Amino acid sequence: MKNERVGRDQLAALGVTVIVASLAVGFLAIGCGQQQSETATTETGTIQSADAGKAPVAANTAASATGMKEATPQAGRAADAAGDSMPPDVLAKASADYVTPGEIVEITAQGTPDVVEVILKDGGGKTQPLHYDQAAAAWRARYRVPLHPATERFGLSVTAKNAQKLQQRVWVFLQVREAAVGEAAGTAAEPDSQ
Repeated sequence: MKNERVGRDQLAALGVTVIVASLAVGFLAIGCGQQQSETATTETGTIQSADAGKAPVAANTAASATGMKEATPQAGRAADAAGDSMPPDVLAKASADYVTPGEIVEITAQGTPDVVEVILKDGGGKTQPLHYDQAAAAWRARYRVPLHPATERFGLSVTAKNAQKLQQRVWVFLQVREAAVGEAAGTAAEPDSQ
């Protein structure tokens, strides 16, 4: 009898907890929805109020877009959040596609205006920053091809970051040529002459 009563009390407490949790979720959903539906802009440039009883007011598309950003703080925050949530865009290239071991290659990257840092990495563990060249409006670095590259073709990653630490990575691939026959013969003959 006592076990039955304890079981019913636990079941009642569970039911009350479920009801309270459901009400809390409902109130949170209503509160969040109310903030977002204060004003809205449709794709045709018509500004509509959240109230169903009011008729929409037609406006110029360009004027409504700028007016909405300035009129409500929520619209400004949404626009800032949309701009902040995009990673930067970057293009990179090397001064030469075919390189020899030990050669110095210039890596040039162009990025969107929000880029604050560009990093160059190779597969061998080397990391170096690119420096911004104001005159060329580009990021630049000089990279020395390893004397003994692991493969004939290797990639360099170029990563651009913005102030929000969002990043975009692109690859620059270099094809390693063998050293000229005369250079190879001179290198091979040197140990024999000693």
